[in-house]
Amino acid sequence: MAEAAQDRLRIVDPAANPYLSGRFAPVDRETDADDLQVEGSLPADIDGVFMRNGPNPKFPPLGSYTYPLEGDGMIHAVWIGEGKARYRNRWVWTNGLRAEERAGRALYGGIMTPAFVDQGLLGPDPDPGWPIKLDAFINIVRHADRYLALEEGTPPYEVSPGLETVGRFDFGGGLPLGMCAHPRIDPVTGEMVVFRYDVTEPYLTWAVVSPDGSVTRPPAEVPGIGQAFMIHDFTITEHYALFVIGPGVLDVNAMLTGGSMLSWQPDLGTRIALVPRSGDGPPVFAELDPFWVWHFANAYEDGGRVVADFPAWSELSMAAGDRRPASGQQAPVRGRFSRASIDPARGTATMTQVGELASEFPRIDDRLTGRRHRYLTVGAASGQHDLARGEHDRLIRWDMSTGQSQAWDTDASIGEVIFVPRDGSAGELDGYYMTLARSVPNDRSWLYIWDAADFPCPPRAKVAIPATVPNGLHANWFSRRR
Repeated sequence: MAEAAQDRLRIVDPAANPYLSGRFAPVDRETDADDLQVEGSLPADIDGVFMRNGPNPKFPPLGSYTYPLEGDGMIHAVWIGEGKARYRNRWVWTNGLRAEERAGRALYGGIMTPAFVDQGLLGPDPDPGWPIKLDAFINIVRHADRYLALEEGTPPYEVSPGLETVGRFDFGGGLPLGMCAHPRIDPVTGEMVVFRYDVTEPYLTWAVVSPDGSVTRPPAEVPGIGQAFMIHDFTITEHYALFVIGPGVLDVNAMLTGGSMLSWQPDLGTRIALVPRSGDGPPVFAELDPFWVWHFANAYEDGGRVVADFPAWSELSMAAGDRRPASGQQAPVRGRFSRASIDPARGTATMTQVGELASEFPRIDDRLTGRRHRYLTVGAASGQHDLARGEHDRLIRWDMSTGQSQAWDTDASIGEVIFVPRDGSAGELDGYYMTLARSVPNDRSWLYIWDAADFPCPPRAKVAIPATVPNGLHANWFSRRR
Protein backbone atom coordinates (compact mmCIF):
# COMPACT_ATOMS: atom_id res chain seq x y z
CA MET A 1 0.00 0.00 0.00
CA ALA A 2 2.86 2.36 0.86
CA GLU A 3 4.61 1.60 -2.40
CA ALA A 4 1.37 2.18 -4.28
CA ALA A 5 0.94 5.55 -2.59
CA GLN A 6 4.45 6.54 -3.64
CA ASP A 7 3.94 5.24 -7.17
CA ARG A 8 0.94 7.54 -7.60
CA LEU A 9 3.11 10.57 -6.96
CA ARG A 10 4.92 12.01 -9.95
CA ILE A 11 8.36 13.54 -9.73
CA VAL A 12 8.15 17.32 -9.59
CA ASP A 13 9.40 18.98 -12.76
CA PRO A 14 12.11 21.47 -11.67
CA ALA A 15 11.47 23.63 -14.73
CA ALA A 16 7.88 24.13 -13.58
CA ASN A 17 8.80 25.13 -10.02
CA PRO A 18 10.68 28.42 -9.53
CA TYR A 19 12.11 27.16 -6.23
CA LEU A 20 13.80 24.17 -7.87
CA SER A 21 15.27 26.13 -10.76
CA GLY A 22 17.22 29.30 -11.48
CA ARG A 23 19.01 30.71 -8.45
CA PHE A 24 17.04 28.33 -6.20
CA ALA A 25 18.15 25.17 -8.03
CA PRO A 26 19.73 22.68 -5.58
CA VAL A 27 23.37 21.69 -5.90
CA ASP A 28 24.43 18.05 -6.05
CA ARG A 29 27.78 18.04 -4.29
CA GLU A 30 29.60 18.98 -1.11
CA THR A 31 32.58 21.28 -1.66
CA ASP A 32 35.64 22.55 0.23
CA ALA A 33 37.67 25.58 -0.87
CA ASP A 34 40.55 27.40 0.88
CA ASP A 35 42.14 30.80 0.30
CA LEU A 36 39.12 32.33 -1.39
CA GLN A 37 39.69 35.27 -3.69
CA VAL A 38 38.50 38.61 -2.34
CA GLU A 39 37.57 41.79 -4.14
CA GLY A 40 38.29 44.56 -1.65
CA SER A 41 39.55 43.84 1.86
CA LEU A 42 38.44 41.44 4.56
CA PRO A 43 37.83 42.93 8.01
CA ALA A 44 40.76 42.31 10.32
CA ASP A 45 38.73 42.75 13.51
CA ILE A 46 36.44 39.72 13.23
CA ASP A 47 37.32 36.06 13.57
CA GLY A 48 34.64 33.42 13.12
CA VAL A 49 32.29 31.73 10.70
CA PHE A 50 29.22 32.79 8.73
CA MET A 51 26.76 29.88 8.39
CA ARG A 52 23.55 29.78 6.38
CA ASN A 53 21.02 26.97 6.11
CA GLY A 54 18.49 26.40 3.35
CA PRO A 55 16.51 23.78 1.41
CA ASN A 56 18.54 21.71 -1.05
CA PRO A 57 16.66 18.54 -2.11
CA LYS A 58 19.12 15.76 -2.86
CA PHE A 59 16.60 13.81 -4.96
CA PRO A 60 13.79 15.10 -7.20
CA PRO A 61 10.77 15.67 -4.92
CA LEU A 62 7.68 13.50 -5.16
CA GLY A 63 4.22 14.94 -5.66
CA SER A 64 4.86 18.55 -4.66
CA TYR A 65 7.52 20.94 -3.44
CA THR A 66 6.46 23.88 -1.28
CA TYR A 67 8.97 26.63 -0.59
CA PRO A 68 9.88 27.54 2.13
CA LEU A 69 8.34 24.60 3.99
CA GLU A 70 10.49 21.65 2.92
CA GLY A 71 13.75 20.44 1.41
CA ASP A 72 16.89 18.68 2.65
CA GLY A 73 19.01 21.03 4.73
CA MET A 74 22.35 22.20 3.39
CA ILE A 75 24.61 24.49 5.38
CA HIS A 76 26.99 26.83 3.58
CA ALA A 77 29.79 28.29 5.70
CA VAL A 78 32.54 30.87 5.18
CA TRP A 79 35.27 31.09 7.82
CA ILE A 80 37.02 34.48 8.08
CA GLY A 81 40.14 35.19 10.09
CA GLU A 82 43.79 36.23 9.82
CA GLY A 83 43.10 37.90 6.49
CA LYS A 84 41.83 34.73 4.81
CA ALA A 85 38.50 33.10 3.96
CA ARG A 86 37.57 29.48 3.29
CA TYR A 87 34.31 27.80 2.29
CA ARG A 88 32.56 24.50 2.93
CA ASN A 89 29.03 23.18 2.37
CA ARG A 90 27.45 20.02 3.77
CA TRP A 91 24.03 18.40 3.75
CA VAL A 92 22.40 17.87 7.11
CA TRP A 93 22.27 14.08 6.97
CA THR A 94 19.01 13.33 8.72
CA ASN A 95 18.01 9.70 9.03
CA GLY A 96 15.29 10.32 6.45
CA LEU A 97 17.85 11.63 3.97
CA ARG A 98 20.12 8.64 4.69
CA ALA A 99 17.20 6.30 3.94
CA GLU A 100 16.63 8.05 0.61
CA GLU A 101 20.34 7.86 -0.14
CA ARG A 102 20.20 4.09 0.39
CA ALA A 103 17.17 3.86 -1.91
CA GLY A 104 18.68 6.21 -4.49
CA ARG A 105 15.46 8.22 -4.78
CA ALA A 106 12.97 10.27 -2.81
CA LEU A 107 10.82 8.16 -0.50
CA TYR A 108 8.68 10.81 1.13
CA GLY A 109 6.04 12.84 -0.66
CA GLY A 110 5.91 16.61 -0.43
CA ILE A 111 4.41 18.24 2.63
CA MET A 112 1.20 18.89 0.66
CA THR A 113 1.21 15.39 -0.89
CA PRO A 114 2.42 12.99 1.81
CA ALA A 115 3.17 9.37 0.94
CA PHE A 116 2.85 6.73 3.65
CA VAL A 117 6.38 5.43 3.31
CA ASP A 118 7.00 1.77 4.13
CA GLN A 119 8.74 2.18 7.48
CA GLY A 120 10.85 -0.86 6.68
CA LEU A 121 12.73 1.38 4.23
CA LEU A 122 13.60 3.94 6.89
CA GLY A 123 16.09 1.96 8.96
CA PRO A 124 16.26 1.15 12.67
CA ASP A 125 16.01 4.76 13.92
CA PRO A 126 13.53 6.63 11.71
CA ASP A 127 13.06 10.32 12.31
CA PRO A 128 9.80 11.34 14.00
CA GLY A 129 7.03 12.88 11.95
CA TRP A 130 6.09 9.99 9.60
CA PRO A 131 4.63 10.33 6.97
CA ILE A 132 6.17 13.83 6.76
CA LYS A 133 9.94 13.96 6.39
CA LEU A 134 12.05 15.73 9.00
CA ASP A 135 14.07 18.33 7.07
CA ALA A 136 16.53 20.38 9.16
CA PHE A 137 16.76 23.16 6.56
CA ILE A 138 15.53 26.46 7.97
CA ASN A 139 18.08 27.83 10.44
CA ILE A 140 21.42 27.13 12.12
CA VAL A 141 22.08 28.35 15.68
CA ARG A 142 24.73 27.82 18.35
CA HIS A 143 23.79 27.29 21.99
CA ALA A 144 25.75 25.67 24.81
CA ASP A 145 28.55 25.02 22.29
CA ARG A 146 26.27 22.94 20.05
CA TYR A 147 25.47 23.85 16.45
CA LEU A 148 21.84 22.98 15.75
CA ALA A 149 20.18 22.76 12.33
CA LEU A 150 16.49 23.55 12.73
CA GLU A 151 13.11 23.26 11.11
CA GLU A 152 9.84 23.97 12.88
CA GLY A 153 8.31 21.55 15.33
CA THR A 154 10.85 18.72 15.11
CA PRO A 155 14.01 17.77 17.04
CA PRO A 156 17.07 19.63 15.80
CA TYR A 157 20.00 17.91 14.16
CA GLU A 158 23.36 18.68 15.70
CA VAL A 159 26.29 19.34 13.37
CA SER A 160 29.96 19.70 14.25
CA PRO A 161 31.82 23.02 13.97
CA GLY A 162 33.04 21.67 10.62
CA LEU A 163 29.44 20.89 9.48
CA GLU A 164 29.58 17.11 9.79
CA THR A 165 26.25 15.69 10.97
CA VAL A 166 26.37 14.45 14.59
CA GLY A 167 22.75 13.33 14.91
CA ARG A 168 19.32 14.15 16.25
CA PHE A 169 19.33 16.16 19.48
CA ASP A 170 16.55 16.56 22.04
CA PHE A 171 18.37 18.27 24.93
CA GLY A 172 18.74 15.09 26.97
CA GLY A 173 15.06 14.30 26.57
CA GLY A 174 14.02 17.77 27.73
CA LEU A 175 12.45 18.65 24.37
CA PRO A 176 11.37 15.23 23.07
CA LEU A 177 9.01 16.56 20.39
CA GLY A 178 11.34 19.25 19.11
CA MET A 179 11.32 23.03 18.86
CA CYS A 180 10.84 25.97 16.55
CA ALA A 181 13.10 27.13 13.74
CA HIS A 182 13.54 30.57 15.35
CA PRO A 183 14.62 30.32 18.99
CA ARG A 184 15.50 33.56 20.76
CA ILE A 185 18.62 33.77 22.92
CA ASP A 186 18.42 36.39 25.67
CA PRO A 187 21.78 38.21 25.64
CA VAL A 188 21.46 39.15 29.31
CA THR A 189 20.47 35.80 30.86
CA GLY A 190 21.94 33.54 28.17
CA GLU A 191 18.68 31.57 28.11
CA MET A 192 17.29 30.23 24.84
CA VAL A 193 13.51 30.57 24.64
CA VAL A 194 11.76 28.22 22.21
CA PHE A 195 8.24 27.30 21.15
CA ARG A 196 6.44 24.61 19.20
CA TYR A 197 3.08 24.48 17.45
CA ASP A 198 1.24 21.26 16.68
CA VAL A 199 -1.81 19.93 14.83
CA THR A 200 -3.11 18.31 18.03
CA GLU A 201 -3.49 19.63 21.56
CA PRO A 202 -1.64 21.34 23.08
CA TYR A 203 -1.53 23.51 19.97
CA LEU A 204 1.18 25.88 21.22
CA THR A 205 3.86 25.32 23.86
CA TRP A 206 6.97 27.21 24.95
CA ALA A 207 10.07 26.23 26.92
CA VAL A 208 13.38 27.61 28.17
CA VAL A 209 16.87 26.16 27.76
CA SER A 210 19.57 27.40 30.13
CA PRO A 211 22.98 28.64 28.94
CA ASP A 212 24.44 25.20 29.73
CA GLY A 213 21.90 23.43 27.49
CA SER A 214 19.64 22.00 30.18
CA VAL A 215 15.89 22.53 29.90
CA THR A 216 14.98 24.67 32.91
CA ARG A 217 11.34 25.26 31.92
CA PRO A 218 9.82 22.17 30.28
CA PRO A 219 7.33 22.66 27.45
CA ALA A 220 4.29 24.48 28.84
CA GLU A 221 1.00 25.03 27.06
CA VAL A 222 0.00 28.53 26.04
CA PRO A 223 -3.66 28.57 27.13
CA GLY A 224 -6.33 30.14 24.97
CA ILE A 225 -5.24 28.59 21.65
CA GLY A 226 -8.25 26.58 20.54
CA GLN A 227 -7.06 25.16 17.22
CA ALA A 228 -3.95 24.50 15.17
CA PHE A 229 -2.28 27.58 13.73
CA MET A 230 0.96 27.82 11.79
CA ILE A 231 3.34 30.12 13.69
CA HIS A 232 6.73 30.41 12.03
CA ASP A 233 8.51 32.89 14.31
CA PHE A 234 8.12 34.70 17.61
CA THR A 235 10.19 37.07 19.69
CA ILE A 236 10.92 37.98 23.30
CA THR A 237 11.24 40.97 25.57
CA GLU A 238 12.73 41.10 29.04
CA HIS A 239 9.52 39.78 30.60
CA TYR A 240 7.43 38.33 27.75
CA ALA A 241 7.40 35.87 24.89
CA LEU A 242 5.46 37.49 22.04
CA PHE A 243 3.45 35.53 19.46
CA VAL A 244 1.46 36.84 16.51
CA ILE A 245 -1.24 34.25 15.81
CA GLY A 246 -2.47 34.87 12.29
CA PRO A 247 -5.37 32.90 10.79
CA GLY A 248 -3.21 30.36 8.96
CA VAL A 249 -5.08 27.22 10.04
CA LEU A 250 -3.67 23.68 9.88
CA ASP A 251 -5.99 20.73 9.23
CA VAL A 252 -4.44 17.28 8.74
CA ASN A 253 -7.82 15.62 8.16
CA ALA A 254 -8.52 17.98 5.28
CA MET A 255 -5.15 17.10 3.73
CA LEU A 256 -5.79 13.35 4.03
CA THR A 257 -9.14 13.71 2.27
CA GLY A 258 -7.80 15.71 -0.66
CA GLY A 259 -8.10 19.21 0.77
CA SER A 260 -5.46 21.73 1.83
CA MET A 261 -3.50 21.21 5.01
CA LEU A 262 -3.08 24.98 5.38
CA SER A 263 -5.83 27.52 4.81
CA TRP A 264 -6.25 31.24 5.35
CA GLN A 265 -9.35 32.03 7.43
CA PRO A 266 -9.44 35.84 7.83
CA ASP A 267 -12.71 35.82 9.78
CA LEU A 268 -10.68 34.58 12.74
CA GLY A 269 -8.63 37.78 12.77
CA THR A 270 -5.11 37.97 14.20
CA ARG A 271 -4.19 37.93 17.87
CA ILE A 272 -1.00 39.08 19.57
CA ALA A 273 -0.21 37.02 22.67
CA LEU A 274 2.14 38.16 25.43
CA VAL A 275 3.19 35.17 27.56
CA PRO A 276 4.92 36.04 30.87
CA ARG A 277 8.40 34.52 30.83
CA SER A 278 8.19 34.12 34.60
CA GLY A 279 5.43 31.57 34.08
CA ASP A 280 3.21 33.51 36.47
CA GLY A 281 -0.22 34.47 35.23
CA PRO A 282 -2.11 33.91 31.99
CA PRO A 283 -1.11 35.34 28.62
CA VAL A 284 -2.45 38.69 27.47
CA PHE A 285 -4.24 38.66 24.09
CA ALA A 286 -4.84 41.66 21.84
CA GLU A 287 -7.13 41.28 18.82
CA LEU A 288 -6.47 42.91 15.44
CA ASP A 289 -7.64 42.66 11.85
CA PRO A 290 -6.12 39.68 10.00
CA PHE A 291 -2.48 39.83 8.92
CA TRP A 292 0.44 37.40 8.71
CA VAL A 293 4.01 37.54 10.02
CA TRP A 294 6.86 35.39 8.77
CA HIS A 295 9.71 36.98 10.73
CA PHE A 296 10.31 39.43 13.56
CA ALA A 297 13.12 41.92 13.89
CA ASN A 298 12.78 42.33 17.65
CA ALA A 299 10.55 43.47 20.49
CA TYR A 300 11.18 45.39 23.70
CA GLU A 301 9.39 47.01 26.62
CA ASP A 302 8.92 50.77 26.62
CA GLY A 303 7.38 51.92 29.87
CA GLY A 304 4.06 50.14 30.19
CA ARG A 305 3.92 49.04 26.55
CA VAL A 306 5.56 46.38 24.39
CA VAL A 307 6.90 47.39 20.97
CA ALA A 308 7.50 44.88 18.16
CA ASP A 309 8.93 45.48 14.67
CA PHE A 310 8.26 43.13 11.74
CA PRO A 311 7.15 42.89 8.10
CA ALA A 312 3.35 42.44 8.12
CA TRP A 313 1.58 40.73 5.23
CA SER A 314 -2.07 41.03 4.27
CA GLU A 315 -2.24 37.26 3.87
CA LEU A 316 -0.18 34.10 4.24
CA SER A 317 1.72 33.12 1.10
CA MET A 318 4.10 30.27 0.40
CA ALA A 319 7.27 32.29 -0.14
CA ALA A 320 8.53 35.14 1.99
CA GLY A 321 7.63 38.08 -0.19
CA ASP A 322 5.42 35.99 -2.50
CA ARG A 323 2.51 37.90 -3.98
CA ARG A 324 0.35 34.81 -4.53
CA PRO A 325 -2.37 34.49 -1.88
CA ALA A 326 -2.75 31.16 -0.09
CA SER A 327 -6.53 31.59 -0.29
CA GLY A 328 -6.46 31.37 -4.09
CA GLN A 329 -8.00 34.83 -4.44
CA GLN A 330 -6.76 37.16 -7.16
CA ALA A 331 -5.99 40.14 -4.92
CA PRO A 332 -2.21 40.48 -4.44
CA VAL A 333 -0.63 39.92 -1.05
CA ARG A 334 0.56 43.26 0.33
CA GLY A 335 3.57 43.55 2.59
CA ARG A 336 4.60 46.57 4.65
CA PHE A 337 7.19 46.96 7.36
CA SER A 338 5.23 47.67 10.52
CA ARG A 339 5.42 48.38 14.24
CA ALA A 340 2.97 47.02 16.80
CA SER A 341 2.48 48.69 20.16
CA ILE A 342 0.79 46.50 22.75
CA ASP A 343 -0.70 47.58 26.08
CA PRO A 344 -0.59 44.53 28.38
CA ALA A 345 -2.74 46.24 31.02
CA ARG A 346 -5.64 46.77 28.62
CA GLY A 347 -5.11 43.90 26.20
CA THR A 348 -5.05 46.27 23.22
CA ALA A 349 -2.66 46.82 20.33
CA THR A 350 -2.16 49.34 17.54
CA MET A 351 -0.34 48.87 14.24
CA THR A 352 1.73 51.55 12.50
CA GLN A 353 2.96 51.18 8.93
CA VAL A 354 6.61 52.18 8.78
CA GLY A 355 7.47 51.67 5.11
CA GLU A 356 5.68 51.37 1.78
CA LEU A 357 7.94 48.76 0.17
CA ALA A 358 7.45 45.05 0.80
CA SER A 359 10.47 43.57 2.59
CA GLU A 360 11.55 40.51 4.52
CA PHE A 361 14.25 38.83 6.61
CA PRO A 362 14.52 41.59 9.27
CA ARG A 363 17.61 41.48 11.51
CA ILE A 364 19.05 43.56 14.32
CA ASP A 365 22.26 43.46 16.31
CA ASP A 366 21.46 40.20 18.13
CA ARG A 367 23.16 41.51 21.28
CA LEU A 368 20.01 43.63 21.74
CA THR A 369 17.48 40.81 21.48
CA GLY A 370 14.54 41.64 23.73
CA ARG A 371 15.89 45.14 24.47
CA ARG A 372 15.49 48.48 22.72
CA HIS A 373 17.13 48.59 19.30
CA ARG A 374 17.55 51.54 16.96
CA TYR A 375 18.66 49.98 13.66
CA LEU A 376 17.49 46.98 11.67
CA THR A 377 18.00 45.67 8.16
CA VAL A 378 15.62 44.05 5.67
CA GLY A 379 15.83 42.78 2.10
CA ALA A 380 13.59 44.14 -0.65
CA ALA A 381 13.27 44.14 -4.45
CA SER A 382 14.52 47.20 -6.34
CA GLY A 383 12.67 46.45 -9.58
CA GLN A 384 15.92 46.59 -11.54
CA HIS A 385 16.29 42.82 -12.01
CA ASP A 386 14.09 39.93 -13.03
CA LEU A 387 13.73 38.23 -9.67
CA ALA A 388 11.61 35.32 -8.55
CA ARG A 389 9.05 35.97 -5.84
CA GLY A 390 10.84 36.07 -2.52
CA GLU A 391 14.18 37.22 -3.96
CA HIS A 392 15.74 40.52 -2.91
CA ASP A 393 18.41 42.73 -4.44
CA ARG A 394 18.09 45.80 -2.18
CA LEU A 395 19.46 46.13 1.34
CA ILE A 396 17.48 48.59 3.47
CA ARG A 397 18.45 49.86 6.90
CA TRP A 398 15.77 51.42 9.07
CA ASP A 399 16.54 53.91 11.82
CA MET A 400 13.54 53.23 14.04
CA SER A 401 14.24 56.29 16.19
CA THR A 402 13.52 58.58 13.21
CA GLY A 403 11.44 56.34 10.96
CA GLN A 404 13.88 56.99 8.11
CA SER A 405 15.59 54.43 5.92
CA GLN A 406 18.69 54.15 3.75
CA ALA A 407 19.18 51.63 0.98
CA TRP A 408 21.77 50.13 -1.34
CA ASP A 409 20.79 48.36 -4.56
CA THR A 410 23.03 45.43 -5.40
CA ASP A 411 23.77 43.54 -8.60
CA ALA A 412 22.70 40.27 -6.98
CA SER A 413 19.99 38.23 -5.35
CA ILE A 414 20.97 38.64 -1.70
CA GLY A 415 20.04 36.43 1.22
CA GLU A 416 19.26 37.31 4.81
CA VAL A 417 21.65 40.07 5.90
CA ILE A 418 23.11 39.72 9.38
CA PHE A 419 25.01 42.14 11.59
CA VAL A 420 28.49 41.02 12.65
CA PRO A 421 29.96 43.12 15.48
CA ARG A 422 33.64 43.93 15.53
CA ASP A 423 35.33 41.90 18.25
CA GLY A 424 35.05 43.85 21.50
CA SER A 425 32.62 46.46 20.14
CA ALA A 426 29.27 47.51 21.63
CA GLY A 427 27.63 49.90 19.15
CA GLU A 428 24.86 48.91 16.74
CA LEU A 429 26.86 50.25 13.77
CA ASP A 430 30.27 49.14 15.01
CA GLY A 431 30.56 46.14 12.75
CA TYR A 432 29.58 44.69 9.40
CA TYR A 433 26.59 43.55 7.36
CA MET A 434 27.11 40.16 5.75
CA THR A 435 25.13 37.96 3.35
CA LEU A 436 25.47 35.35 0.65
CA ALA A 437 24.65 36.63 -2.84
CA ARG A 438 24.17 35.40 -6.42
CA SER A 439 25.16 38.07 -8.92
CA VAL A 440 22.52 38.55 -11.59
CA PRO A 441 24.75 39.50 -14.58
CA ASN A 442 27.11 36.49 -14.40
CA ASP A 443 25.39 34.15 -11.89
CA ARG A 444 28.39 33.85 -9.58
CA SER A 445 28.21 33.17 -5.83
CA TRP A 446 29.69 35.58 -3.29
CA LEU A 447 29.79 36.59 0.33
CA TYR A 448 29.13 40.35 0.50
CA ILE A 449 30.45 42.38 3.43
CA TRP A 450 29.49 46.03 4.10
CA ASP A 451 30.92 48.33 6.76
CA ALA A 452 27.83 49.22 8.81
CA ALA A 453 29.20 52.60 9.87
CA ASP A 454 29.62 53.67 6.23
CA PHE A 455 26.31 52.29 4.92
CA PRO A 456 24.82 52.99 2.37
CA CYS A 457 27.87 52.09 0.32
CA PRO A 458 29.21 49.36 -1.95
CA PRO A 459 30.41 46.22 -0.17
CA ARG A 460 33.90 46.68 1.27
CA ALA A 461 34.60 43.03 0.43
CA LYS A 462 33.16 40.51 -2.01
CA VAL A 463 34.41 37.01 -1.27
CA ALA A 464 34.27 34.80 -4.37
CA ILE A 465 32.90 31.32 -3.67
CA PRO A 466 34.12 28.79 -6.27
CA ALA A 467 30.89 26.78 -6.11
CA THR A 468 27.23 27.45 -6.78
CA VAL A 469 25.33 28.58 -3.69
CA PRO A 470 21.55 28.45 -4.15
CA ASN A 471 19.27 30.98 -2.53
CA GLY A 472 18.52 29.86 1.00
CA LEU A 473 17.01 30.93 4.29
CA HIS A 474 18.55 31.92 7.62
CA ALA A 475 22.11 32.76 8.60
CA ASN A 476 24.14 33.58 11.70
CA TRP A 477 27.67 34.57 12.62
CA PHE A 478 29.59 32.59 15.23
CA SER A 479 32.67 34.33 16.61
CA ARG A 480 35.68 32.42 17.88
CA ARG A 481 36.09 35.12 20.50
CA ARG A 482 33.12 35.06 22.85
